[in-house]
Amino acid sequence: MNNKQMNQNNEIDLYEIFQLLWKKKKFIISFTGIITILAIVYSLWATPFYRSYVSIYPVYEGGNSSSMGNLSGIASTFGINIGGQSQTSFNIPDIVNSRILKKAVIQNKWNSQKFDYPVNLVKYWEIDDTTGFSLRVFIKGLFSSSEKDDPYPAYLESAIENLGGLLSVREEDSGLIVVSILIEEPQLAADIANFMADYIKKYVSEEMLVQSSEHRQFIESRMASSKGELSESEVALTEFRKKHPMALDTPDLQLDRGRLMRNVEVNQQVYITLRQQYEIAKIEELRSAPVINILDAGESAVEKSKPRRILIVISVLILSLILSFIYVYTIRIREKLVKTNK
Repeated sequence: MNNKQMNQNNEIDLYEIFQLLWKKKKFIISFTGIITILAIVYSLWATPFYRSYVSIYPVYEGGNSSSMGNLSGIASTFGINIGGQSQTSFNIPDIVNSRILKKAVIQNKWNSQKFDYPVNLVKYWEIDDTTGFSLRVFIKGLFSSSEKDDPYPAYLESAIENLGGLLSVREEDSGLIVVSILIEEPQLAADIANFMADYIKKYVSEEMLVQSSEHRQFIESRMASSKGELSESEVALTEFRKKHPMALDTPDLQLDRGRLMRNVEVNQQVYITLRQQYEIAKIEELRSAPVINILDAGESAVEKSKPRRILIVISVLILSLILSFIYVYTIRIREKLVKTNK
């Protein structure tokens, strides 16, 4: 009996809710319609953004790693660390998010539909325009302690913040890195994406060249030192042989002779190893091999990426309906509570 009553109550509650919503349909339709119209206006008024991207795949050189590892192992057996050239894995996302790349992008002169002549992004975004009211400039002016003679650093900082919000970088499990840029013009987005790819490729190549040069210089200095040690050990052995012919050897002289010969052999092996490593380092320094490959170059977008008008309107429509339902039902519950208390 109790279960039947509970089921009846549940049915009555659902029916009452339906009646309540139907009774307040004008409010629900009006509220939902106004919010949806505002969403449509916003989606039509909002500045469109176009996305372009480049995909970058790092190249890890492995051709000489085996031989270089063997040479390093031989040297380590003689107690010497020749510091083989490390296969540095540059973190490309860090380069993309660095200030140096953002400043290079901002200060480069870009062709655009907005201007008849190439301009940098500070000019393109009109950050340096002080003729009109700028909320960003106004807020910064409130918190600025003093007026600077040169406002360009502040403009550049604002442009860096703006560009940081438009840049995104994603690293796949395979190692593929996708760098994306959102901007107001499709061709400009493609140009910036390709510029970043070229900048990253040049930056990494130059850094690898510097590392190769430093590695070659280290091996060269170590080889010169090893050559001196080899010469000293050879001279010591030669002087010993002159003073002590092998025919007159005693057990003590044989022991000393063996030690001097071992010193010559060890120093000779170390010098040969370093000489081989030095030749490899010179080849690595002179060889111009790609460090990263650009798989997909930036292309002009056909359709805008933001704002997504249909998604915005549908989402706002559903959300406004839910909010109106909750509001109407909450008012009904409050009215019931007031009547109950009376």
